[in-house]
Amino acid sequence: MAMGVASEMLSRSSGKTLPVAHFTLGEEKMKNLLNRLWKEEEGQDLTEYALLMVLIALVAIVSMKTLGQTVSNVFSNAAVNLSSAS
Repeated sequence: MAMGVASEMLSRSSGKTLPVAHFTLGEEKMKNLLNRLWKEEEGQDLTEYALLMVLIALVAIVSMKTLGQTVSNVFSNAAVNLSSAS
């Protein structure tokens, strides 16, 4: 099988054979890590906060670009009006 997992058949008293996977030490550690991450919920809160911060940053960037252009237009119009008034 792939990824270094050896498969062999074990015979039970009923005569049926079942596949058994043997993991290397690294694969066993990775499996345990993934199981722990799946069951624990503390890291999920941090991920949710990070995604929320990214969303807020994107909204701020987009709104600042729009607001910046609007403010620039207002000051340009004010400069033109002041120049023509003289």
